[in-house]
Amino acid sequence: MNKIKKFMLVCACGLYSTIALADVTGSWVFSVTLGDLGSGDATISLTQEAEGKLSGTYAGQLANGPVAGTHEGNKFSFAFNSELLGGAITYSGEQQADGTVQGVVSAQGQDIGTFTGRMR
Repeated sequence: MNKIKKFMLVCACGLYSTIALADVTGSWVFSVTLGDLGSGDATISLTQEAEGKLSGTYAGQLANGPVAGTHEGNKFSFAFNSELLGGAITYSGEQQADGTVQGVVSAQGQDIGTFTGRMR
């Protein structure tokens, strides 16, 4: 019984360290669903920087331009300005164990949709 507990602890620590060291740097395709506003894909390039900063670009139906945000462990958040929706759009999510990302899209403090992303 003691060997089983040790094995489970080692597996759990391995999974935690993989998630804790997640890196969203790269080029992504996000499949975005915005309820009544429809759905589509966006191309997002992200770079994780020192001190938890995140930068990159967004190219999609909502806007084309720079993004800025933060990351910590497997969680991230970034925002950009959308003239179409009249303000800042925020994507907040988590990198999953399989490398994909999932989360919510917000505008003016309200969740307006969801996304799932995969590396290009």
